[in-house]
Amino acid sequence: MAEQRTRKNKETPHYGFLVSWQPSTSTVKGESKISLDSKNSKTMHAKSADILAQDINSRSIKKDIIKSLILVSLMFTLELVIYLAWNKFQVK
Repeated sequence: MAEQRTRKNKETPHYGFLVSWQPSTSTVKGESKISLDSKNSKTMHAKSADILAQDINSRSIKKDIIKSLILVSLMFTLELVIYLAWNKFQVK
């Protein structure tokens, strides 16, 4: 939608194609004026890293890895038993 211009704006227009010594501040629709400090983002990353590195999470990860290893070893031994039984009773 077009910008509403007042009489004063119409009498003294500012054209964007004229040469100016100061750079114009271009804005993008939806751009917020809040600037994020790099310090804030660094502290947020550090906090999230500290939360992820807690002992509670490492215990649950270790528990999950142990469960997975036990399950894989059981599957492997079952496959081995089936393979050996198949070879023993197979007629040659």
